[in-house]
Amino acid sequence: MKLAPHRLGRLLVVGGMLALAGCASGPAHKPQKSHGGGYYQNDGPPADTHIDWSKVHDAVPRNVPPSKHGNPTSYTALGKRYYVLKSAKGFTQTGRASWYGRQFNGQRTSSGQPYNMFAMTAAHKRLPIPTWVRVTNLDNHKQVVVKINDRGPFHKGRIIDLSYVAARRLGIVGEGSAPVRIHTVTPATIDQPDTDNGASGSAQPSAPLRRAENPPADGQPAHHAGPSRVADHTSASPASSGAPARSSHDAAKAAPLQIGAFSSAAHASRAKARARAAGVGPVAVIPPSSNMKLYRVRVGPFSSLAAQARAKQQLADAGLPVREIKR
Repeated sequence: MKLAPHRLGRLLVVGGMLALAGCASGPAHKPQKSHGGGYYQNDGPPADTHIDWSKVHDAVPRNVPPSKHGNPTSYTALGKRYYVLKSAKGFTQTGRASWYGRQFNGQRTSSGQPYNMFAMTAAHKRLPIPTWVRVTNLDNHKQVVVKINDRGPFHKGRIIDLSYVAARRLGIVGEGSAPVRIHTVTPATIDQPDTDNGASGSAQPSAPLRRAENPPADGQPAHHAGPSRVADHTSASPASSGAPARSSHDAAKAAPLQIGAFSSAAHASRAKARARAAGVGPVAVIPPSSNMKLYRVRVGPFSSLAAQARAKQQLADAGLPVREIKR
């Protein structure tokens, strides 16, 4: 089914992006190498960056049913299919966060609500709308809670697109993107902090995790990673259509996946932990044999090709290499 542009919101234009850094001596910008960043087209922070931070608070989780908008069984964006999770319970993920600003402010999100760059919201490719997640900046260990009400980002390696104020509270605006861990929260778990300091394969923090304090002062950021987006190539399978039918023939074609081969058992264990943190399974470490001297980390078997495709997507979102094991 072809969707109107507002149904799945802001899709990332992958090509033609340059990272730009601001020069302190003037408005000129120069390219730089980075994980992202740079003003893209007309996007960026608001013209007036003064914010009354006393009115900016973490999003508050609620027990509500999924939105009528933005929750198809699956959808395609820029030629790739994404499967929306039926449940967000226990979901956790590590990867890079970016943010989007004034270019999209006021435009309809996938939930049907207008995007508000001054609200604590975010976009995610697969979590049900709405879902509330705690986002931890793994560089500075700050945390915020945001409400997922949009789809994106569709840039390789990025797992969440934050609103402007959420990104500022996490200290991401200036850098444009940052490594983060996200996990879902509910009214019952909101008071339980994210204490997963290394299970997902991230380095042990050198400082305790803490709730992000509102920025003490306003200032123009140097650059940012807010992406430009289109919706011309977006389509979705309606939510009422259900999951793709399974068959023994389908399962037979769903080959296991390998995410790495390592000379060290410790490295293999870390890769396994990252895969499990991405929400896939089962994950196994195959020990060395007479024919293979490496520790192989494999995911599967899968009940269907659709299940395999979902696992591929989750692993790619987590930045893990994936290849099928030929039978």
